[in-house]
Amino acid sequence: MRSFSLSSVGAIVFVVIALCSWVDAQETGTVERIEEIRIVGNRRIPESTILYYLQSKEGDVYNEEQVLQDYRKLLNADFFENLTVKKMRGDTGVIIIFEVQERPIIREISYQGMTSFKQSDVLERFRDMKVGLSVDSPFDPAKLPKARRAVKLLLDQNGRPLGRVAAKVDPISSSAVRVIFEIDEGPKVRIGDIEFEGNTLLGDDELRDSLKLTKERNPITLFKGHDKYIKEKLEYDVQTNLMEKYRERGYLYARAGEPDVEIIAGPRGMLVGFRKTKHQYHITVPIQEGEQYRWGKFTLEGVKNFDQARVQDSFKIVPGQVVNYVAFKKANEELKKTYSSFGYLDMDAIPEMNVDQEKKTVDVRLRVEEGKQFIVHRLNFAGNTKTRDKVLRREFFLEEQQRFSSQMLDYSILRLNQLGFFEKIEEKDYEVIKRPMQGEVDLLVKVKERSQQSIGLTGGTSGIYGAFIGVNYQSNNFRGKGQRVEVSLQTGTRTANYTFSFTEPYFLDTRTSLGFSVFNQRYRTDTYSMYYGMVSQNDNVALYTQRINGFSLSASRPVWRWWRAGLSYQWETIKITDINDNFHDYAINQLLGFTPGGGDEDATRGILKSTVTPSLLYSTKDSYYGAHRGTQLSLSFPVSGGILGGTYNVVQPTVDFQYFLPDRFLSGGRNTIAFRSQFMYLLPFGKLADGGPMSVPFYERIFYGGEYNLRGFDYRAVSPWATTRTPKVDNAGRPIIDPVTGRPAITESAIPVGGDTAALFTTEYRIPIAGPLQVSGFVDLGTSMVLNTNNLRLFGPDTFINLQEETNHVVRASTGAEIQFMLPMINQPFRLIFAYNPMILNSDIVVDGVRFPLREPRHSIKFSVGYSF
Repeated sequence: MRSFSLSSVGAIVFVVIALCSWVDAQETGTVERIEEIRIVGNRRIPESTILYYLQSKEGDVYNEEQVLQDYRKLLNADFFENLTVKKMRGDTGVIIIFEVQERPIIREISYQGMTSFKQSDVLERFRDMKVGLSVDSPFDPAKLPKARRAVKLLLDQNGRPLGRVAAKVDPISSSAVRVIFEIDEGPKVRIGDIEFEGNTLLGDDELRDSLKLTKERNPITLFKGHDKYIKEKLEYDVQTNLMEKYRERGYLYARAGEPDVEIIAGPRGMLVGFRKTKHQYHITVPIQEGEQYRWGKFTLEGVKNFDQARVQDSFKIVPGQVVNYVAFKKANEELKKTYSSFGYLDMDAIPEMNVDQEKKTVDVRLRVEEGKQFIVHRLNFAGNTKTRDKVLRREFFLEEQQRFSSQMLDYSILRLNQLGFFEKIEEKDYEVIKRPMQGEVDLLVKVKERSQQSIGLTGGTSGIYGAFIGVNYQSNNFRGKGQRVEVSLQTGTRTANYTFSFTEPYFLDTRTSLGFSVFNQRYRTDTYSMYYGMVSQNDNVALYTQRINGFSLSASRPVWRWWRAGLSYQWETIKITDINDNFHDYAINQLLGFTPGGGDEDATRGILKSTVTPSLLYSTKDSYYGAHRGTQLSLSFPVSGGILGGTYNVVQPTVDFQYFLPDRFLSGGRNTIAFRSQFMYLLPFGKLADGGPMSVPFYERIFYGGEYNLRGFDYRAVSPWATTRTPKVDNAGRPIIDPVTGRPAITESAIPVGGDTAALFTTEYRIPIAGPLQVSGFVDLGTSMVLNTNNLRLFGPDTFINLQEETNHVVRASTGAEIQFMLPMINQPFRLIFAYNPMILNSDIVVDGVRFPLREPRHSIKFSVGYSF
């Protein structure tokens, strides 16, 4: 019997045996055939799998060279720890026996002492480095050194370069093992100092600032992680970002050598919590600055379809000025974008630079190859299983058989994102497929549809709505046509809302949007600050209930790119009921001016409002909700009354500005900074039936506070205050006579009267955590104030109202954090708000000779449903 296993000696012996067998066969003149192939020792691996790797087959002529190749192939399959091949004589031929010893299976991999990174980070690094070590795979001890290096690299990149990694293998059974990585992470090591050698023109501070990815440890880099030394990042920083500083100043041949990096024990600093680590990287970067160069001649060639003089001026190259190579590259890139915006996708601008070493000047010859101007051949969409192609096409600025423009493509994608029908469309989701021979492009836009409609049962409690329950149906893409439909049936302790609305965004396939709504609403206005010192601050006071029935009609149309003009009309019947006793006389005496000669019933049930609102909207937000970048400006000018009819006349111009930008400084663009400012003004016009100037009803005046503006303050709690003297009246509106004086009895009250002017400034920092969870920090600053005291008017004899100036023009501030969780059934976030109010109203007011404090709360916790903005 002959046998062999893999070794250098074994391979030589195997060749000798093969040669002898061949000589024997030649001498005898016989041909040996394979009678049988046996597999011995396999447990987990099926015999059929092993035979699959063998080229030798039963019945074939025996070929020892082929058997040797089979032997090697099985070894390379990495199934076996040991493998031996034996040959023996059978009854009719040769029997080949493969004796195998399977590798044990890895049943568990553990990482002891690992705290700076997660197991998922290790597994990702194993995949990147192709380590091949995983649970339920055969154990190969040759893979352990590479696995140890992978873990050590993670330690280095997480600021633990002094850490050590050891690997241990524990047998679980004869066929299974446990691999244990024993990790001693060692102390944290961060970058303590970055110094430069050889720099005379630029200071160390300026060069340090040019490094974007590698920074010395300080309070900012502590959170961004830029104080960790990663060799590849430092090399990129030095060779790209740092060298750009020199090339901006004409030092074209400035060079940076290999940084010298060492770990030392350096000073830690005195700032507790932000001190440097005990062990620090000390980095020294050698610089060779070279000579400064200036521009010589600039020649532009090949520009045929644009004004050559304007193109040349855009590079801003003036002979004799210092070379700014970075600006030159940017101008070249902008030129390519300009050509691309006009359909020249193959345009190339090739600079040829001739350097005069004696004069230290650079002559530039820029050769432009414009190429073909492409048109759009096909506009295709994928993934819109419910939304019709027509809905997407009408948002596109590009049309088939028209000139292609990369700028118009970007604008079109932004418009699709503003619809809110799809998950955000990124650059990777659309493709421009060129057809060079035809001078055409095909566009393919891949979308992922959001839920087009929601039907849900909602309920809970809210600072504004109180306890509520409701059923709603909402679709912003009804029947896949882009139509918006909403049906809401909601009732609660403070509000009730029964609404049906419909909007056709492209009426009769034009760019005009038409919509209507009908509604029946109830709002109970409560206040927690009505009677400071008179009731507990934890108890709310119900002032009055406002019931509104009506309808609205609206139309809008784009006027230029991102601008949209609108016009709406709304008719409302307003009823005021359940007026609080302490608020009753003030409310009735004001409402009587709109229904002269009537009683309480007429004053509270006969209020009509007819409003026309022209509006103008500019929006480049990249998403309908939860925008990441973009700007929105909303201007509206509601006009109520006058020739439109209704009980009172008032205009309320409103400006709302929103701005969103990704935070690239702290989060690399993942988080969002959001700004909002709002300005409102109330201006009555005309005269009342008694000939006096028009006034504004108390429910129309501006009150701030609540989840959508000043979050730390209660709903409608931010307002100027006034003291009022009003006659007491009975249910018929007749004065109640004081039996002592014989004159009408007088009520003196302290009332939050609301402002005619309001301003709000809000900043949010939005941090997506995972999936539907988001955390936002916020700062709200705002006020509601009275500028025109003539509008604070009561009607009838013996009435008087006195604005408390110390409560007017008082700016409030609220700051804190929100935890937001998106509720999929209603596509709105649930918000848990924690607020602290650093600026509050802190004053006193005198009523009937008694002084009462006005002290707004410093802290607030509330929750709500809906977007802040």
